[in-house]
Amino acid sequence: MMIRSIGSLLAANQWSRASFHAAIVKFKRSTTAYSVNFLRLGGLMLPFILVGCVGVNGQSPLSTLTQSVLPEDKVVDYRYTDCENIWNMEQPNVRENSLYWLRVMDCADRLSTNEARTDANQIDANHWWQVFQQSILLNAAEPTVAERRKIVDNLNTYSLQFPTAVRPLLQLWREQQVQAINLTEINLRFKRLQQDSDNRIDRLKEQNARLEFELNNVSRKLENLTDIERQLSSRKQTQNIPAAEMEKPATDKPADEQTSLQQPPVETVNPTEDETSTSKE
Repeated sequence: MMIRSIGSLLAANQWSRASFHAAIVKFKRSTTAYSVNFLRLGGLMLPFILVGCVGVNGQSPLSTLTQSVLPEDKVVDYRYTDCENIWNMEQPNVRENSLYWLRVMDCADRLSTNEARTDANQIDANHWWQVFQQSILLNAAEPTVAERRKIVDNLNTYSLQFPTAVRPLLQLWREQQVQAINLTEINLRFKRLQQDSDNRIDRLKEQNARLEFELNNVSRKLENLTDIERQLSSRKQTQNIPAAEMEKPATDKPADEQTSLQQPPVETVNPTEDETSTSKE
């Protein structure tokens, strides 16, 4: 009301300082009266508010209301389920539980390789849970790289049919299969490189052995040649020694013999018949 009177004064341009002051005083009085009435009402309602907050049987009504609104979601733990019975559970709520599939993985690891492969071959993979179960059994049967690739392809084909609760487990399982494929390929590549290096080392060893044989053969020939050369040189030395001994006595004769040998012999001439006749006369 006070605000309306002030608005009417402003509209009529009948505003003055005194009228404005009177309007303010009247407004304060009205607000004080309203506040007093509100406090009285609050004092009357306070006991009822306190009674509403008191718990019934040790439980607050607010918590009771919250529990009634929130749905009850019970999760079944399959860790203690027998492995013989885990394969026969075909209820939809069981298949959509990730704990069930973790137990299936645990039970599959306890099977032998032949048993896991036999059970996997008996499954007709026409639904997502059959594909998932078959992949778990094949993983326990030590599959080849081609089989793991087929597992990944089947999981990708039925990935849209997997429930939301199982989808994170599916992603982890698929990543594990991909990593296993990569690891197997790396091991095969390493074995191939190792085999190539071993073959190269064997060829180098054969080449080294052949070179050593040729080296020994050449060394033997060189030794034979040196022996032959040594024998020839010794033969030459033995042939030169007798010739020197034969020349040595001729050089050791006295000087008289040497001069006599050097002077020519005197020839004796017999007188002819003419010379004898003249001598007689």
